[in-house]
Amino acid sequence: MGMSAQDKMLNVASRLGLTSLKDMQGTTRMVYDSQTTAALTHTFFKGASQRAFPLSNVGANGNQFQVNEALLVEKIGFFIPEAANGISYAAATNTTIKFDLVIGNKTVIKDATVEFGGEQAFYNDGTVGSCVIDLEGVGILIPPQVEYYVVAKACNNSTRVATSIRLGCYLFGTGALLNFNTTI
Repeated sequence: MGMSAQDKMLNVASRLGLTSLKDMQGTTRMVYDSQTTAALTHTFFKGASQRAFPLSNVGANGNQFQVNEALLVEKIGFFIPEAANGISYAAATNTTIKFDLVIGNKTVIKDATVEFGGEQAFYNDGTVGSCVIDLEGVGILIPPQVEYYVVAKACNNSTRVATSIRLGCYLFGTGALLNFNTTI
């Protein structure tokens, strides 16, 4: 039997000297960021504090978690905003995304690819759910107060030609939140 997500998070936190993380509130957590200007390359979470909801949900802390907050990334997903307002989403038909995940200036996932055919999750307008392209089973910890970002490029599945599109990214997994009951 493998290590649970919580055990993995506490093990890594302990190795990093983050001994108080074990006293924090466990949770399910998702952070996302989207860029509604079509481009060949997107860098997510850097500068995300400048993008308001619904384009991003990272808030004023930007691309780092507060003291005693963390995220064990279990899934990385991508979606395509249909319009500049970021409210509705387009199907990711015939799309491949190549991406890197960088934590603390160290590339921890390099040149990973995900292709069309992922879950019908993230958004449903009542008629057609958008396709989310995702990679499951990641298992990488983003510790508190360490900057993280994702660099992604899209291409056409069949031609493998780079494609300029709007794009969004989310990181989902087990998290730790500041627990005031044990710290005040």
